Amino acid sequence: MIDSFIFLVKCAVKSIFKNWLLTLASVTVLTICLVTLGSSILLFDNVNLFIDEVGDESQVVIFLDESLTTEQINGIHQQLFQIQNIKNVSYESKEMALQNYLESMGENASLFSDVTSDVLRNSFIFNIKDLSKFDQTMFEVGKIEGISRIRERREVVDRINDISQVILMLAFWIIAIFIVISILVITNTVKVSVYSRRIEINIMKYVGATDAFIQMPYFIEGIIIGILAGILTLFLTYFTYTNILSPIIYDFGLFTPVSFQSRFIPFALFYIVSGALIGMVGSVYPVKKYLNV
Repeated sequence: MIDSFIFLVKCAVKSIFKNWLLTLASVTVLTICLVTLGSSILLFDNVNLFIDEVGDESQVVIFLDESLTTEQINGIHQQLFQIQNIKNVSYESKEMALQNYLESMGENASLFSDVTSDVLRNSFIFNIKDLSKFDQTMFEVGKIEGISRIRERREVVDRINDISQVILMLAFWIIAIFIVISILVITNTVKVSVYSRRIEINIMKYVGATDAFIQMPYFIEGIIIGILAGILTLFLTYFTYTNILSPIIYDFGLFTPVSFQSRFIPFALFYIVSGALIGMVGSVYPVKKYLNV
């Protein structure tokens, strides 16, 4: 069994070196596809990070009835904590609200020296964890008794959700297109290798070799091509993102870009496994034409 496997691996390696120009073309095209795919995923992660930070700035403020007692206010606080899609809940008294407002006015604060805290209301301020569940969350908040008014930036949330949907759809199609391109490239490469050995395949078939035994070298060949492309892609992505994309994102000053170092192992597994799977899929079909003898 081991000897047969070693023989099949040798056949695959021999075919790779024999058709080295086509192998190089396959590895190059697959690498380009995977680099573009990986870069798209990293950009998608950065856009999601930016959207999350923008979402964190979209605070919801609920103003409380003036007639509420301290015990009732604490009860509302507890009810807010029980809503799972809410985070960073903080209480702001009328006095705190007035102080924060005067501080925000800066040099013009003296113009409002006659304003008292009685014109304001006690309130709770919080953020929404998952903006896609904004309406459901606000429905749960609205059921809490003792709330006088809710201030929310629904138009900002709707815009963020629309952008997220567009980016998600764009990422899906980019991934799908590049996977198809990669499979086609490897399929054509293996086709050439199979065509050059079509007579040998027919002979093996006539002497009783199984279809699986005949297909295995090309199967292994596709896996090797995919793994080589995956390893090369990993280092090219690291260089491209760390030295080009990340500095550009950082220069915008909107947020700190995603660190590739923290994602190195997941990306290594993703590239190698994806390359191997694409290589396998691309090498399965070309040989079947010559198995029907």
